[in-house]
Amino acid sequence: MISEDSMIRRAALAAALSAVVFLAPAPVAAQAALPTPEQFAGHPIGADNKLVRWDRIVEYMKLAAQTTDRVRLRELGKSTNGQPFIALEISAADTLKNIDRYKELERKLYFQGGAPTDAERDEIFRSGKAVVLVTCSIHATEIGASQMTLELVHRLATDDSPATKKVLDNVIFVLVPSLNPDGQIMVTDWFNKNAGTEFANSPIPFLYHPYVGHDNNRDMYMFTQQESRLTARLLWNEWYPSVWLDEHQMGSNGARIFVMPATDPINPNVHPLIYRWNGILGQSQAAALEAAGKEGIIYNSTYTNFWQGAMAWSGWWHNQVGLLTEVASVRVAAPIEQQRAQRGAPPQANDAAGGRGRGGNAGGVLPPPTDVNPRTEYPRPWVGGRWTLRDIVDYELIATIGLLETAADRRETLLRQIYEVNRETVEAGRRGDPAAILIPVEGQHDPRQAGHLVEKLQMAGVDVHRATSAFEADGTRYGAGTFVVPMAQVFARYARDILERQTYPEVRRAPNAPPEPPYDVSAWSLGMLMGVEHVVVKSPLPATLAMEKLGAAPAVAGKVEGSGTRFSFDYRGPDAALAINRLLADGAAVSIDSGRDGGRLIGRVVVTGAPRGSLEKVAADLGFTLRSESQARGGVAIKAPRIGMYDTWNGGNMDEGWTRWVLEQYGFRSSRLHNADVRAGGLSDKYDVIILPDQSLNSILEGNSASTTRPEYRGGIGDEGVAALKSFVNAGGTLITLGAACDLAIAKFPVPVRNLKSDLTRDQHFAPGSILRVDVDTRHPIGYGMAATSHGFYVNSPFFSVAEGFASQRVTVVARYPNTDVLASGWLRGESLMAGRAAVVSIDMNPGRIVLFGLRPQHRAQTHATFPMLFNALYLSTTTAGS
Repeated sequence: MISEDSMIRRAALAAALSAVVFLAPAPVAAQAALPTPEQFAGHPIGADNKLVRWDRIVEYMKLAAQTTDRVRLRELGKSTNGQPFIALEISAADTLKNIDRYKELERKLYFQGGAPTDAERDEIFRSGKAVVLVTCSIHATEIGASQMTLELVHRLATDDSPATKKVLDNVIFVLVPSLNPDGQIMVTDWFNKNAGTEFANSPIPFLYHPYVGHDNNRDMYMFTQQESRLTARLLWNEWYPSVWLDEHQMGSNGARIFVMPATDPINPNVHPLIYRWNGILGQSQAAALEAAGKEGIIYNSTYTNFWQGAMAWSGWWHNQVGLLTEVASVRVAAPIEQQRAQRGAPPQANDAAGGRGRGGNAGGVLPPPTDVNPRTEYPRPWVGGRWTLRDIVDYELIATIGLLETAADRRETLLRQIYEVNRETVEAGRRGDPAAILIPVEGQHDPRQAGHLVEKLQMAGVDVHRATSAFEADGTRYGAGTFVVPMAQVFARYARDILERQTYPEVRRAPNAPPEPPYDVSAWSLGMLMGVEHVVVKSPLPATLAMEKLGAAPAVAGKVEGSGTRFSFDYRGPDAALAINRLLADGAAVSIDSGRDGGRLIGRVVVTGAPRGSLEKVAADLGFTLRSESQARGGVAIKAPRIGMYDTWNGGNMDEGWTRWVLEQYGFRSSRLHNADVRAGGLSDKYDVIILPDQSLNSILEGNSASTTRPEYRGGIGDEGVAALKSFVNAGGTLITLGAACDLAIAKFPVPVRNLKSDLTRDQHFAPGSILRVDVDTRHPIGYGMAATSHGFYVNSPFFSVAEGFASQRVTVVARYPNTDVLASGWLRGESLMAGRAAVVSIDMNPGRIVLFGLRPQHRAQTHATFPMLFNALYLSTTTAGS
């Protein structure tokens, strides 16, 4: 039931859109074949407690494409769970009839196939369209944008006002109604299951993506997930949009919407014009909202201009205007109430952008907003009141249309200035300093990872070449096969930023104030994460350099040498685990140990009894050279581990999802253990190893016990679960704890290890996401396959000191931070406090084993360099003395 107040506000919105957004009363063409969204859904879009599920959204978009010549629908592929992943192309009918021509003009704007000729450039300016991509609801609980798209598409498909016609004539609008279709279905079904019951505010107990939950917008440089790969292909292989808006929601307490520009610091690899256009287009959205009488519009707050982690912002390094909107949330589709404050009162806390919570305090009235002081970036603060899903839809609809209108108005200027950014980027590379980035294959700890790194660059649209003969650059000789990333290309800024060391600029609000910490991660140096060295070449490359542009992702050639029943191959990097697991599945006996490559200590895998076909397939698929061995040598015999992994019901655990994904990619099988499974005991009968992913001690023990939570999802493992884990270890099992979960082992088991991080305040030690140097004991079985000096990703997780233990225990530091120069990339406060401290500790309990990974070795599936330590800990749970 829609309240009278809601009806009045909807009428006011319609008037505002007609008079302000569209500039004139909007005559509507008769499109009887396309029902209004309300007619289609059976309720007004944004009505309290009403959601349109993904399958119905797709159905409506198909209907729009079938009934109007302004809309074209494409299925880009399938989501992780097999749902349609769609994009709509919306423009004037004549534009869509000649869509390939306009797509080619946009490709030439981005110098695809070489710089445009003067005639081609002028044709782009004269006839090209402003290509605008809008992506919605990547975080599935931030569901308002996916609902809004129904009204947006209907308006553009049916409205004949001059304002709409101008948009259609000047813009090609590419719309992705949901970047997370699987999550949209999960959240909709969960909300509908509980709506109208005493558990209406029960939080969704599992991740709202099959693997990564809220972390899915942190995947736009590793491209691990299907949805990320489909989006990257749309962006940097098909359309090359000049503008990309990603629509989100934020917490409920403060501002109603954040628009661009974001706050300091900026990133030096982004062209200044991109930041200027962030402001122009973001402020056009703000102006449209102000003109419609909306409150609580803020910019220059919370979100920084520096980092690669926020989906559309990855467009900045691709010379695309990347925009973010964040609208205040409700309880998915249920309204919230907030006490009112007095406008003009000084701020009491930094909640201007509403924090990161979603939907308030589980059903109660929210306290009044604390930031109600009008100022330049926040001229009409939100002072509280009622807030609904319909409000979210209204704000996002106005902001999106405001963006499209400005893009239409500024079409030629936008195209000219984007061309200039692209031209300057290419010319700077031609002048040199840097002229190229080289990724040698020779000398890498794991040459396969060099190929994987190149593949990640290619997914992001970067052109990569391979030298076909040896050459010299900056006085150094490089061999044939070296990968070459020329800087004289339009995406050079991205290649440079994603590979180089990040140095986070100091931001101080006053001369004597301490530097402000980053909003989110401060490092993403991809070569460090993957264990691959690269070289920046300052001088122009030699004109005689012979190289070929790569098409498909490069692969390392493998082979099987010799005959017999026993073969070995080098254990370097994570791909070795995939080879091991394939061979184990084919019935081979496998052992691992340490060996030497010249003077360098490396790991070695020995395989016995594998079918010749299995060996050849592993060699061909994964790039290993397997050599026959005539005599048996010692090693640690391993089996396929039986893995149990704890998964909380407390909203799911993103670290569990990422870990599960990593294990699957490398051929490990695992089972998920929930609270009741752990408490039931008998774990050693089913598992060799149990993983506790990153999660606080209290969350593991207590879980979510709120009365609004459905009973079957309340609680944690409790004392009963701890006892079951102790019995598991006492029976010879291996317990692996990741990140904060190490505190459970330290608090509940008699391990002689202290978490030094737990005693430190944020002012003493803090790292929101940095890459650190790590020294590894490669003679320890957990260190096999690792480089002796490596890099790991660190996010405020434990680091350790070793205390006195029982005589029956054996404590080994597998990895530690160096005594100096701990920070490799990013930002770190209190570096000296962790220098020389342990990062990974193995405790042989005799029987059983506990492995503490303070440094999470599989973080967001990005840290290829440290994957082997996790894999080895899994294998070690199965070991017997090999021969």
